[in-house]
Amino acid sequence: MDSPNTGNSELIVQVNRRLVLQAIRSLQPTYRAEVSRWTELNPATVTGIVSELLRARLLREVSGDFLAPGPAGGRPPMMLRLNNDARRILAIDLEPEMLRVAIVGLGIDIVEYREEVLDRHSQPNLVFKTLNRLIDEVLSRGRRRAIDGIGVSLPGLIDREKGVLLSSTNMPNWRNVPIREILFRRLGHQAKVERAVHLAAMHEDWIDKSDDNRTKLILSLRTGIGMSFVRRGEVFLGAGGFNGEVGHTVIDLDGAQCECGNRGCLETFVSADAVRNRVEKMFAQGRGQAIAAAVKEGQQLRPELVYRLAKDGDSDSADIVRDVGRYVGLAAANLANLLSPDELIVSGSIDLAEDLILAAIREQIAQRSLPQIREHLTVRLAVAKEKASLLGAAVLATRELFDLPRLTHRRATVSN
Repeated sequence: MDSPNTGNSELIVQVNRRLVLQAIRSLQPTYRAEVSRWTELNPATVTGIVSELLRARLLREVSGDFLAPGPAGGRPPMMLRLNNDARRILAIDLEPEMLRVAIVGLGIDIVEYREEVLDRHSQPNLVFKTLNRLIDEVLSRGRRRAIDGIGVSLPGLIDREKGVLLSSTNMPNWRNVPIREILFRRLGHQAKVERAVHLAAMHEDWIDKSDDNRTKLILSLRTGIGMSFVRRGEVFLGAGGFNGEVGHTVIDLDGAQCECGNRGCLETFVSADAVRNRVEKMFAQGRGQAIAAAVKEGQQLRPELVYRLAKDGDSDSADIVRDVGRYVGLAAANLANLLSPDELIVSGSIDLAEDLILAAIREQIAQRSLPQIREHLTVRLAVAKEKASLLGAAVLATRELFDLPRLTHRRATVSN
């Protein structure tokens, strides 16, 4: 057994190494001296750790020639940044109506990417055939075939410890599907799994270089709508794996039947099916010619089509987007009143409509949230837009290199 001093020394080395990696990730490109100031480690310690990380190819040096020379003149010293080629993470985003697969590097930059539309009523075995094909494609086109980890974004309720998708309202044929076991048999790696909306929040927090004390509320509008709350860099997780089910909050007691069994849930107003229902009603009224023309040309009647046409100026599509945005904004205003976040971030494919959706959300927040709450609230789109959960899956599989180790305490045994 290691002595206490040996154990403490090893822990300190591990903590310092991860502090340096965190600093470089947040500040890149940056200098050794800036890393020392950020971590409060002495320059000699930083230099030693950086040398080790360079040998391990986790970092690379880049020229600082693009910066203006200092007062003393001469060339600036070399700068540090993460080496994106140091890791190859297989990121998978299983959305009920879209499957996204990518190879992502250490810097959470996409190297290879594929996507394919799904039928959310498909059986799991059919979806896995598509997934295997997309995996083969990104691996064959990557710079090297080997991968270093797998991160998976899933809809619905999951068992994180076992890597199982327990159920998904929007994927009715998926019950107790052992995602991790299936991928391990296929690829030989233990996948890390998490809910899509949590991963969107995780990616936003990962790339944020501002104050960690800022709270973020993420609304993810995909096939359904979900919510995640980040405070002090941590994604809030509810008891039993349930949280963020804003889509199943009731806003109309006499509303339409929801797939969860209730009536009048928010999802019945903003989901993919709700958008399609609005389009069908428009067709019955002789409206929606631009949407009808696109469908006739072979494009699928999906919300993304409506959002894209709205962005391009189609007035009928814009009406649908504003209507959806009104209900999303109503939920956002209620959540703002409850949680008072610093930022409200909208992710998912709806951000193709950009200004239209944000304007509708901001209008509802202005009308329905308390002045003291909305005056400091920033409303914006997710940086990665519809790929936020995919990149969050890559973060999930990568962050153990950066996270500080958690301290554990041994329970003392008392002998009689």
